[in-house]
Amino acid sequence: SIFAFSVKNEQLDQTDKHLQILLSPLKSDKNALVNSTVIEDSDFVHGAKLVIQTLKGGTLRPNSLFLTFSDVPRNDAALTELIRHALTNEMGVMLLYQHPRVAFGVQKDVNLWLRDGSPNWHLAMLVALQLHTNWNGKLNLITVAASDGETERLDRFLEYLSDQARLPSVTEFYVLKGEFFDTLETAPRGDINIFGIADQLSFEFMRKVPEKVGASCLYVGDSGQESALV
Repeated sequence: SIFAFSVKNEQLDQTDKHLQILLSPLKSDKNALVNSTVIEDSDFVHGAKLVIQTLKGGTLRPNSLFLTFSDVPRNDAALTELIRHALTNEMGVMLLYQHPRVAFGVQKDVNLWLRDGSPNWHLAMLVALQLHTNWNGKLNLITVAASDGETERLDRFLEYLSDQARLPSVTEFYVLKGEFFDTLETAPRGDINIFGIADQLSFEFMRKVPEKVGASCLYVGDSGQESALV
């Protein structure tokens, strides 16, 4: 199920119409329950928290919060507060930066970046698998090795995750050598790149990554309730 919302203190009807147009492709899917509303509030964070708290008491309790951000930093503090609020309430978080020029490209290849030792990968894996299914493309698992001596171990790490999550046999593994930021330009091309959300949010960093990879990026945080293991 999907519950979409916006928070406005003016032009509520116009916003609602735009929301309906945006959701119309999803509503045509008989397997998805889609609802939406526009909350009248001058404070976006306050309005969003009201939505989350209200839905928590419903039959279909939300398990993930999806947000978008852009090059404009004025909303960073509000987004940070909402992300913390969602994680505190045991909700997963997905934060999308849509590349202003290429958007989602040809909607084929999905790059999933994983850090060795990080427990924050279950929701990211589930999202990557769903996109791979929807796009009928290729799934790339990517990690970064700081030195040559780590390459073999990280290869085994990716193979282990692939086996545990029952990933498609066509999934490809990449262990890139060097500093993380430098490897972004040498990574395989992807129409979307999926990363785990860091404990310390840096929107400046998260805005630089899409330019480096030349594609839209999705930053994902686990709620602790998901499991990609089969």
